[in-house]
Amino acid sequence: MENAIHQLEDNGVQSYILDLRNNPGGLVKAGLDVAQIWLDGDETLVNTIDRDGNMLPFNMVNGHAITHDPLVILVNEGSASASEILAGALHDNGRAILVGHKTFGKGKIQSVTELHDGSALFITVAKYLSPALHDIDQVGITPDVQCTPDVLTSPKASLLRDNSTASALESDSCIMVAEHELEIQLSKGTAS
Repeated sequence: MENAIHQLEDNGVQSYILDLRNNPGGLVKAGLDVAQIWLDGDETLVNTIDRDGNMLPFNMVNGHAITHDPLVILVNEGSASASEILAGALHDNGRAILVGHKTFGKGKIQSVTELHDGSALFITVAKYLSPALHDIDQVGITPDVQCTPDVLTSPKASLLRDNSTASALESDSCIMVAEHELEIQLSKGTAS
């Protein structure tokens, strides 16, 4: 991702859409590494809380964002685990606007013990909270702006529907909403 952002910056890109829809996550460390690409300073990326209520924040150390251009993150009910942690980190630190639908809500930290018969025992030992202390597990993250992926109602959408060569991305109403949010952010940047 770092290389891609550097390339895009060299080509004059002024805003970004990070599409985490239907991203089931993966390694939490990878999500935190991606968050650090977009943030400066010593921001909290995520918090963990154990069953006794002990909270542990995971903070950046002297972070330096590759770009400060406006960022919108697309999320939906298929965005889970590390992708939710990434979205929460960038949103709660004021770096990104979230567009889409409420995320899946997978924020458990589990210890895995393999048993003698090859099966495994998963024990939940803690859970993740966003930097603003919002519970992710079984709750999900609610976006700033909702969109309706299957219903296109804007004038631009009507033109795209009538154009048989329009790509799925061009006719995706969530992307259209994200583009609108970026236009607002860019106009605020030029007005100040």
